[in-house]
Amino acid sequence: MRVLKQHPILAAAGAGAILGAAYTALTEIGGLTHGNSSAVLPLLLPAAHGSSGSQMNAVQTAGLLLIEMAGNMLGFAVLFSIPVAIVVAVRRLIKSK
Repeated sequence: MRVLKQHPILAAAGAGAILGAAYTALTEIGGLTHGNSSAVLPLLLPAAHGSSGSQMNAVQTAGLLLIEMAGNMLGFAVLFSIPVAIVVAVRRLIKSK
């Protein structure tokens, strides 16, 4: 609770990063279970694609998954922290007058 009052922007960014990671995990697990083409994890199973599937190895797939997760975490952190930063700036401007 103290972190929310002392550092609200960092708390919002942390919450956004956690939700971004959770969103990526849910997207990947959903894509794996439903055979969705938007997920990266099905690329680990080349037999599921038949002979026409791409031949990515595990390191390339893990790198792609890492980039996807980091991008989602950064994007969600920014999207969560910008409105909080605006509210904090407005409150400081009002308080200073």
